[in-house]
Amino acid sequence: MSSFFVAMLSSMLIVMGSLYSYRNMIQSRVADADVEDHKDVIDMMDDPYDLYEEEREQEITDIKQMIKEEKARQKSNVIQNTTQNASAMVSVYRLIPYAFLILGFIGLNNSHALSILPYLIGLAVGMPIGYLLAKKMFISQS
Repeated sequence: MSSFFVAMLSSMLIVMGSLYSYRNMIQSRVADADVEDHKDVIDMMDDPYDLYEEEREQEITDIKQMIKEEKARQKSNVIQNTTQNASAMVSVYRLIPYAFLILGFIGLNNSHALSILPYLIGLAVGMPIGYLLAKKMFISQS
C-alpha cells in the first residue's frame, strides 16, 4: 500500500509542478508580447463585395512566404528557443517532485516494501489527480 501512495503522490506533484512552471513561463511570455490590431473586420467593411480580391491573393502569397521565412528562422534558432524554455524544464517545481519520485522508489526498494503493480497503478492514478488539482489551483485563476 505504501508503494501506491508514494507513486501517486510523486506523480501528482510532478504534474502539478510541470503545469505551474509552464503557466508561469506562458504568463511571462504573454506579458512581453506585442499585440497588433487585427484589421479583418475593417477590410470586410471597406470591401464587402471582394472588388480587391487580386490584391488579397497577393497578400496571401506574401503571408505564406513570411511564414516560410519564419519557420526557417525558428529552425536556425533552436539553441535560443531551448534556453528560453529551459526555465520551465529545469524549474524547482519539477525537480523536487522528480527527486521525490526517485528517492521514494529507492527507499521502498531498500526497505523491501516495493510492490511494482501498486506502484505503477499509483503512478497512473496520480497523473489525473495532479492535473485536476493543478487546474483548480493554477489554471482556473487566470
